[in-house]
Amino acid sequence: MNPAPPHAAVLVAHGDRGGVAPNAALRAQADAVRALTGISVVTPGVLKGEPTLEDALAQAVASGASRIAVYPLFMADGYFMRKVRERVEAVGIRPEPSILAPLGLDPALSDILVREAASAAETRGFEPLTSRLLIVGHGSKLGPASANATRKVAARAAIARRFASVTTAFLEEEPFLDDVLAASPTPTVVAGFFFGEGMHGGEDVPDAIAETGANAVYAGAIGNSPAVAPLIAAALTANLAQSS
Repeated sequence: MNPAPPHAAVLVAHGDRGGVAPNAALRAQADAVRALTGISVVTPGVLKGEPTLEDALAQAVASGASRIAVYPLFMADGYFMRKVRERVEAVGIRPEPSILAPLGLDPALSDILVREAASAAETRGFEPLTSRLLIVGHGSKLGPASANATRKVAARAAIARRFASVTTAFLEEEPFLDDVLAASPTPTVVAGFFFGEGMHGGEDVPDAIAETGANAVYAGAIGNSPAVAPLIAAALTANLAQSS
């Protein structure tokens, strides 16, 4: 009989909101993290749709793991992080799982975003040093966390000095993406501060670029980048090592 794995990890995202293969990024990142860490049980769960966060936690418990870490694939510590904490607590697992900081707050994420944006610029034929990097986040009427996280990653991205300017726009609060796109003819790389190609990252942003006729290229949602998995893996490995 094989010994029970000492650790398990749960990757949690929002879940199905439409768009192109909405949960594909979650499954892909779970597979990549499993391969990078050697943690045999890395289960995906979502707040909306299936598999649910509770299903993922149950699978982690069933593995016999002595430690469980929950990694939230959200871009801010806001409304949905509160939901994650509430639902994990309601399950009543003992010992209680560790809930890590969300992906969007990882300081290293800005470097990945800049590299992805520069690659998209070059593919389109834009020179990054004469182009604008426009980082688009969700924004929210429920609180400032989403906008603050987006502005923070933009500030870090500006430090790299790869683009002529770095600015932000939002889907659900001012300044709105459509307005910012229409305001300047400058070649623009739009970087999605989202996890996965759901409704926002997969439809809303490309639609806005098309409808405004902006001189812009979309670098995609940052959560789709293969370079994100090592960030997740490093955070989980460090957390579980501290818990041992």
